[in-house]
Parts: sequence; structure tokens; C-alpha cells
Amino acid sequence: MSYRAVAERSWFEVIFNVVAPFVVIGLGILGFLTLKALKKPVPREKPQSPLPLVQTTRVVRHEGGLELKTDGVVVPYREIQIATEVDGRIVEKTADCEAGRYVTKGTLLLTIDKSDYQIEYARLQEQLRQAEASLAELDVEINNTQRLLEVAEQQFEIQKQDFARAERLFGTKAISQAEFDAARKSLLLARQELINLENLLRLKQSSKERLVAARNQVEVSLKKAELDLSRTEIRAPSDGVVISDLVEQNSYVRKGTVVVTFEDTSVAQVRCNLTTRQVAWLWALIHGKTLENADRGEAYQVPKLPVTVEYNLDGRVFVWNGVLDGYEGIGVDDRTRMVPCRVLVDRPTVVSIKAGEGKSKESLVDVPRHPPALVRGMYVTVRIYVAPGVPVLRVPERAVQPGGMVGRIRDGKLKMIPVELAEVVPEGALIVAPPDILQEGDSVAVSPTPFIENNPLAISGDGLPVEEQPVL
Repeated sequence: MSYRAVAERSWFEVIFNVVAPFVVIGLGILGFLTLKALKKPVPREKPQSPLPLVQTTRVVRHEGGLELKTDGVVVPYREIQIATEVDGRIVEKTADCEAGRYVTKGTLLLTIDKSDYQIEYARLQEQLRQAEASLAELDVEINNTQRLLEVAEQQFEIQKQDFARAERLFGTKAISQAEFDAARKSLLLARQELINLENLLRLKQSSKERLVAARNQVEVSLKKAELDLSRTEIRAPSDGVVISDLVEQNSYVRKGTVVVTFEDTSVAQVRCNLTTRQVAWLWALIHGKTLENADRGEAYQVPKLPVTVEYNLDGRVFVWNGVLDGYEGIGVDDRTRMVPCRVLVDRPTVVSIKAGEGKSKESLVDVPRHPPALVRGMYVTVRIYVAPGVPVLRVPERAVQPGGMVGRIRDGKLKMIPVELAEVVPEGALIVAPPDILQEGDSVAVSPTPFIENNPLAISGDGLPVEEQPVL
């Protein structure tokens, strides 16, 4: 290759490598400016935002009161430890004194040997008769002394008159000194006799008081002996069941020895727990006042309310009627944070089958089967009926949002309002709210409303504009 060709090639490469980039950049800038000059704004139409569609239903007023539901267990109303009250040997143990035997009040269970107590009772009876005889004898002596005292008083009056005459005659020298002294001596003897009889009467009256006290003491001892004699027979304190018999016939027992464990079945007791919310409902709905307004006694009581106790057996629900009697103890259980309460069923043998309940599929025979009584150990359902003192509203359960909020719709605007959930029943959720917030006839949302999330208009002002679609 010639030198000239090489030189031309070098100049060409220099021009291409240095000048070409600037040319390309310039063309790019020119093109950008040209396109920018030709750019025109694209007209946009404002999109229409349709109102959210919300399914709604009407708020209705709940009739028939509230029903507070909880679980419970039947426990003994009274479990009595029957102990002997006298010493002795058990000479009779009746057939009723067997574990599991039902007995009525006053039924004889055990008999302790009565011999010593009968002897003591007879001895005290004889001692009482002696005391009565001594008193009667003393009464005769007192009557005789009183009669003698009356005679002595009359004799003393006569002697006083004789002495007065003798004193007048002695003053006129009609009688001698010896005759005057004899009259004075007779007066003194009559006075002495009167004083002696008065002292004797007081002594006999004091003796009578002592004999009366002794007789009264014998009467008290006789009552004690009679009581001990009656205590030799151990009887059932009420209608109930013998839980355990701890002694046998011919056993010797000391005073205070437990011989029978007895359960009173005249009344059945159910122990249950209520939440603090349920207890608050009892106070708020029945009394319409807070604990600060209650007196000191009411602060530790619950209202006596009707209760039904239900027991499920093989698909059948059996019902007993009872009453909410009070707290089981006082305060909130520190483990469950619930309030223990007591329900009493005064007729534990009167049972009925809940309406609408049928026999279970597992029942092999179609015969009426029900528990004969409400007995200890049964796990039951307790339903407490409350007649509210304030209006209670009912809405579908799905209308109540988390946190106790309800979407109320008025004038086409949805607003989330707080309500207090009372109870959930098959018909829906029972709620309470002030009339100015929610009342009968208002519409509430029952469909999901995700568009209200983090939207301040849903809880302030008039609410969010929505379109209602009533639930048919």
C-alpha cells in the first residue's frame, strides 16, 4: 500500500471517530426538540365513580326479654354429717340406714341403747315429785304460820288495850304497882309471840324460794335427760338420700362420732359461672342503675330471676324450673375471671321435655325415658331470663362488625356506630344502643363493606354515600 493511501485512511478514521459522535448527539437533540414541539395534551374525561352497593336490613325491636345462657353442674344443696349426740351402743340399725337409700324427713335410721338414759330420766322424775311434795308441805306450814300470826296480832291488840287501862288506873292509884307490872309483862309476851311468828313466816318463805330453785333445777335436769333420751334415736333431718353409713349394729359410739352422711334432696342446687358482662346485664337491665347507686346490701346480691335448667340425655332435652339465688361466695374467680353463682331448683323431681325436641337416632326403643330427678354431677345448661329495663334491638348476626360496630344507613349514607352486644340468639344478635344512635326501623348493612377501611368518613360526619339494596 502506498504512503498516500495510508495517509488518506488515517484522516478518514480521525474524522469518523471524533466528528461522528457529535453529529449523532446533535441529531438526537434536534429530533427531541422537534417531537416536543409537536406534542399536544390528550384530553381526558373525568370517570364517574359509582356509589357502592350495600345490602341492608331493618332493625326490629326484640320482644320477650333476654336469655343469659351458661353451663353449670348440679351439686348437693346440703350434705349433712350426722353425728351421735350421746354415748352408747347401737342396738338397732334400720334397713333405711343404707347407702343410696332415699328416706323422708323423720325416718328412723339408728337407735342407741336407751337403758341408762331411761333410768336417769325416771330418777329425775322421782326427784321432781319429791321437790313438788316438799313445796306442797312447806305451803301448808306457811299457811298455818300465817293463821297463827293473825291470832297473835289480835292477841297483841287485846294486850295493848289491857295495858292502856292498867296505865290509866295506875295513874289514879286504883291498882297497885304489882298489878301494873303484870299488865306490862303480858303486853311484852304478846309482842314477843308476834315477832316470833313473823320471823318464822319469813324463814319459811325463804325456804320456799330455795325449794323452788331446787325444783327448777330438777326440771332443767329432767329436760336434759329427756333430750338425751330422744337423741338415742337418730332420724333423717329432711327428705334425702343416705350417702354413706359408717357404723354397724352393736358398735359402741362416743358423742360426736359421725355415723351417717346424708344429702338433702328436697332442693337441688346448680353451680354456674357468669361472665362479668352477663352480671352487668343483670344489674343494668333489672335495676337500671349502677353499683354506685345501689345500697350496701344490694351491692352483694343478684336479683331473683326465673331460670330453666336443661339436661341433654340421648338427644332429648329435659327441663327443670328454678331461680337465680345469689352469688356462690363473693367476687370474681381469679382463675376463670367469671362470677360464680347459685341456682336453686325447689322441685328437683318435676321434669318436663323441652318442646320441639325428639328422640335421638341412637335410641333403640321408642319409650319415654327421662331422669327421675335432678341429681348431683349432672352437667346442665342454665338459661336465666331477664326482663330488660331498656329497649333491646335485634339485627342479623352478620350485621355486627368486629369491635361491636354496626353500619347504620340514613339518608343514603353509611356510618359505623358503636353498639353493645347483649346476646346472640337463633333469630339474630340482640344489641342495645341509645335511641339517638340506633332505633327501630333504621337500616343496617349486612353485606361486606371493605370500602370503609381506613376511611374517616365512615365514623365521622354523616357517613359515606352508598346505595341500599334491601335483603329480601
